[in-house]
Amino acid sequence: PVFGMACLIPLASCAACQACTCIGGSICSCLCGLFSKAGEQPSTEKLVSRWSRVTYLALAIVTILTAGVFRDTGPQTLAGSDIFSKNMRCPEDNDSPTCMGRAFVLRVCFATAVFHLCLGLLTIGASDFSNPRLQLHTALWPIKLAMWLILHLIVFFIPSSFFLGFGWFALVASVLFLLVQIVIFIEWIYEWNESWIQNDGADNLSGPWHLIILAVSVACFGLAIAMTVVMFLWFGKNTADPTEEGGCELYTFFTSFNLILFLFLTVFSFRATEWMPATGIMPSALVAAFMTFKVLTALYAQTKCNEIYGSSSDGSIYNGPPEGLTAVSVLIAIVLAAYNSVMISKAWEEGDLGLEAGPSQQNDRQVPLVPMDILDGQTNTQEAAAAADSSAPAQPEAPVLEGPIGYNVAAFHFAFMLGILYVAMQLTNWNEDYKTGEVDKSRASMWIKVCDAWVLAIAYFWSMIAPKVLTGRNFEL
Repeated sequence: PVFGMACLIPLASCAACQACTCIGGSICSCLCGLFSKAGEQPSTEKLVSRWSRVTYLALAIVTILTAGVFRDTGPQTLAGSDIFSKNMRCPEDNDSPTCMGRAFVLRVCFATAVFHLCLGLLTIGASDFSNPRLQLHTALWPIKLAMWLILHLIVFFIPSSFFLGFGWFALVASVLFLLVQIVIFIEWIYEWNESWIQNDGADNLSGPWHLIILAVSVACFGLAIAMTVVMFLWFGKNTADPTEEGGCELYTFFTSFNLILFLFLTVFSFRATEWMPATGIMPSALVAAFMTFKVLTALYAQTKCNEIYGSSSDGSIYNGPPEGLTAVSVLIAIVLAAYNSVMISKAWEEGDLGLEAGPSQQNDRQVPLVPMDILDGQTNTQEAAAAADSSAPAQPEAPVLEGPIGYNVAAFHFAFMLGILYVAMQLTNWNEDYKTGEVDKSRASMWIKVCDAWVLAIAYFWSMIAPKVLTGRNFEL
């Protein structure tokens, strides 16, 4: 049992940072994107695109599970090897009980990040099947798998000091990933609300889609209130030192301030519908649930006033959800990180991030790669060879892929790189030491998540007042 917990608990809290990120809509939108409409046969291009993303997701799962399972046990095992011992050991000035574990996680995540960085750089502007470079994304799997394995082997010959420094770059990249995620989330809730309203018509308030909007809104507000109650009940008592009274005022403030924030945003959104029709009760409810979840996970990241974590006498034994649930939760976190990567790449392609699409959406070459007079000299030879082989049985030809792939491929790989680094920060406790079996338990993690929730509130508020402030711009979706 102890070994099982040591292996499974490192997977524990990743979901507490990501599992409910756009949870309701992400699942719905992801299902709509992965599966065709009933009775519609997906094209070969769509199948190739989907299986490519599934394969990249599978490689990410292998990386994260390897990092999580062997974070506490793998480094000591490899350090005993003559081949890896020199590079696995940490510098004397930065040596700590968890240093090798953090470096181990950053090693494997660095290899995957470099893998996606290379693919992203090589596929910039290649978002159409007519571009041969798109095969770097959808084909050549033996070569890419060999490259992936070689990268994950090479990193074990690099000193740990490099990866400890790389951890700070990964922290910045993770914050960037969260910020871009907020932009995509706000854009998505507006589009979702608008599409459902248009199904009934803006004036048909008793239509079925308006009733669904109301039901979703009530469910999200109920979820936000339920999480607020949990925060008041379970994160307001000093569990690190029961003899000390107080000490939890900051965490109570986080809960109270979050409640005030989402209530204010909800009330203001009704006023904002006069000049911003896309807003309203459902976007505000989704923002309220998302903000509250971020604050809940932030409070769970601290151990001073945490009755879930500190329910044992010494606070050293994890007593949260069962280990099997945590393992499933981290898989959900990885899937949603991958889904966010797809959403970011689509938004980049459509210009929603303020960026233009790649220049080579289609083949605009005006100068032929091969002079036509050379091809004319070969035509008769080719026709004769074709006539000679006409009696042979016809060989089935591979389908010719054509048209746009539907998202910015380079942006997909860059976003996937950021997502991998974000999960790496969770596993390494955001570059802080941790106890065996602890994941994402630090004040740094707490403040990053709280600030992330506040940035979401500010961004949502700005999206509602921007049409009033920037009157010269068109904000129609």
